[in-house]
Amino acid sequence: MTTLFAKQYDDSKLQKVSLQLHWKYQFEFAGFIAAKEKGFYKDAGLDVELREYKNGMDIEQTVLSGKATYGIYNSLAFLEYLRGKPLVLLSSYFKRSALVLITKPTIKTPKDLIGKRVMATTKEDFKLNFGPYLSSYGVSVDSLHLVPHSYNVNDFVQGKVDAMTAFVSNELYMLDNMGVHYNIFDPSDDNFYILQLELITSQKEIKNHPQRAKAFRDASLKGWQYALSHKDELINIISKKYQKHISKKILKAEALAVQKLILPYTYELGSINRSFLKKQRELFIQEYHLKSDKSLDDYIFNPQKSINKINFTDKELNYIKNHRTIDVCVNYELFPIDGIKNGKITGEISDIFSIISGMTSLKFKPVPSHSEKDLILNLKTKKCQLFSVVATVNKEFKTIRATSPFSATSFALLSKLNRSFLDDPLLLKDKILIVQKDSFKFYLKHLYPYLCIKVEYDKNKMVQDVLSNKAYAIVTLDEQADYFIDKYGYGKLKINGFLAKDRPLQGSIGVQKDEPILYDIIEKALKHIPKEKIESIQNSWRISRYKTTIDYSLALKILLFMGIILLIMTYYQRKLKNFNKELEKLVYEKTKELREINERLEETVQEKIEELLKKDEILTTQSKQAVMGEMISMIAHQWRQPLNTITLQISNIQLKEMMNQNVSREELLSIIEEISNSVVYLSNTIDDFKTYFHPDKEATLVVIKDLIAKAVGFIEPRVMKNNITIQVSGRIECKAMVYANELIQVILNILNNAIDAYEASYVKQRYIFIYVDTEDDLLFLKITDNAGGIDEDHIKQIFEPYFSTKGKNGTGLGLYMSKMIIEKQFNGKLSVQSSNYKTTFKIELPHVLKVDNVK
Repeated sequence: MTTLFAKQYDDSKLQKVSLQLHWKYQFEFAGFIAAKEKGFYKDAGLDVELREYKNGMDIEQTVLSGKATYGIYNSLAFLEYLRGKPLVLLSSYFKRSALVLITKPTIKTPKDLIGKRVMATTKEDFKLNFGPYLSSYGVSVDSLHLVPHSYNVNDFVQGKVDAMTAFVSNELYMLDNMGVHYNIFDPSDDNFYILQLELITSQKEIKNHPQRAKAFRDASLKGWQYALSHKDELINIISKKYQKHISKKILKAEALAVQKLILPYTYELGSINRSFLKKQRELFIQEYHLKSDKSLDDYIFNPQKSINKINFTDKELNYIKNHRTIDVCVNYELFPIDGIKNGKITGEISDIFSIISGMTSLKFKPVPSHSEKDLILNLKTKKCQLFSVVATVNKEFKTIRATSPFSATSFALLSKLNRSFLDDPLLLKDKILIVQKDSFKFYLKHLYPYLCIKVEYDKNKMVQDVLSNKAYAIVTLDEQADYFIDKYGYGKLKINGFLAKDRPLQGSIGVQKDEPILYDIIEKALKHIPKEKIESIQNSWRISRYKTTIDYSLALKILLFMGIILLIMTYYQRKLKNFNKELEKLVYEKTKELREINERLEETVQEKIEELLKKDEILTTQSKQAVMGEMISMIAHQWRQPLNTITLQISNIQLKEMMNQNVSREELLSIIEEISNSVVYLSNTIDDFKTYFHPDKEATLVVIKDLIAKAVGFIEPRVMKNNITIQVSGRIECKAMVYANELIQVILNILNNAIDAYEASYVKQRYIFIYVDTEDDLLFLKITDNAGGIDEDHIKQIFEPYFSTKGKNGTGLGLYMSKMIIEKQFNGKLSVQSSNYKTTFKIELPHVLKVDNVK
């Protein structure tokens, strides 16, 4: 439901941006048109200019140069990104190729195109869309005679070209309408996809205005949601305001085709498929011989990553200004997690500090430690403000406050080569394990109190103790294990188990407790680093877990064995190649079958939606007819008494005239005045019902007491006839912004149902209680009667269309339409409860109260 309080905009405060379209104004861009016309862009604080495409325009360059803030393009944008252009993808709308190749009926296979005239935009664009598809049939783009596209289907119809690229959204409909016969070559049928409706911008826009880019993307998404749900409305807007020369029939056909391309019931609207982009990158690298190491993370817009301007307080900014260099105590021998190399911090933490430095402008200077005791002393004597990496929960470093954890790791067991792999910590009971840090011992003893753990600071001594069987295994952090073996126990130690896999040790940056401002700065910066980035850093510092040592004494045997293996592999490779071909064929057929099922499902869903909309229209029409019947009945009730009065007065005059009795002037004037008052009453009754029956288009501020009084006034004759007392109580003086006539209709439906129930019952004390209450900006109306209640079986169906307990006298639409009005127009709730021979209908309306006027 549209909000009852319209927003007021100061256009001078809206940010002006522009969107460069890839074609003319058509339903292909309905979502963006809807976002502009329905005010979604204004809600986001944006004044958006939608620009039509002009022949020969370079959309990428238009966006990169800043001539347009955003652009609509195809997969060529991704190709240009891989070539080095700083482009960013905000949204991807079409989920299958929109561009196909239409040919003369005589051209039946792609090979028939060789040497033929094909109308296309540019060779590069044609190669992008159709190159891989044609190559799969052994056809090169260079073997075709490409001619510039005129964007006029008549050139194809008149035989000026043998084939042309065409959008399935509109040009196929135009050819069908003209009765033209043609064949279609669709790359999608062979699983080649080049997407067309890609929303892009520049990295400069993302860097300088990340919030604006997010707002534009989200508002555009709202626009598409609205456009696909209100196709006819958008067709009218486009036809009247944007593209007057295109018929509504063409736009309607295009709307249905666009929906099939977007597949909104199968895919999330505007979503970006990373798997598809990975496949497309592989294809582009192979097809265009690229050596690109560009990351998808930098191409796909990530609001959390992009909006990395941290909101530092004035105190924090002042601290950064006055403390450009921060001293960092580095762990003793904790590489590759932490360490010092050439006077600089190294390891995983160095990359994290590098990111924080980019966010804060702070520089980090390492303070080395030559032992664990030296490290503790440096921290105690405040030689450093930060501790590079510390366990989030630790009791060892008293002066340190740990930030939120940014990593978690388990422990690896390093033992002699002849030890078997252990998968149960209980098998380590009574065995001596060695760790390098007291904090490791404390943590492991907390998890496994039955383990025997000793601390040894010297790594060489740790290895010797294991090799001489003085200890069963070394326990070290998983990230350290491979480096530990490589440097201290290569060819002697191996990993034979893990500890704390289910409860990993969490790592944080430690900040001296007397540095609260620095703590807040580091904490904020850490929270702005994406989890995926930290995982990427950790993976980049890992080395191969498995290494092979060469025993030259076995070289001959190995070569002989490898020769046999090679022969076996050659044999099976041939079989595998044939199997792969069969498998590819099967995968292709199943993929095609699945895609066809998805498309049929989309069409079925759309048909069902249209069917439901038609049913809803029928219900609405029938409801209006039923309401009209009720109105006529109410008017008859209201008119009966005044008409009786007029008839009686006229009859009196006629009777006196027949009896030759004189009628005095005073008596005649009195009778005329009474008749006149009755006529005025009749006229006012018509006006009241005419106003009520006219549906509200705008919400108005009403006093709830007056609104209830008006509703009760309509049914007053029925109330009096059935000896019913209506009592109104609660906060009836409150004011609310509502669609008054619609709310009156709902109240009338409930009151009339109560009266009908009394007419069918033998209850002597007949009451209807109307209670009004408010809470914050919520309005509650409760209408209660004691006419006997509603049967438990009936109450479950009471709001369903055509369900009625009145037999032939009921339409079964009153309560159904009442619920639709309350829940769809008011975004509220209508419910019913029945017990102890009483029935209560509860109306709940949100966001309607004029709070300052509530008494």
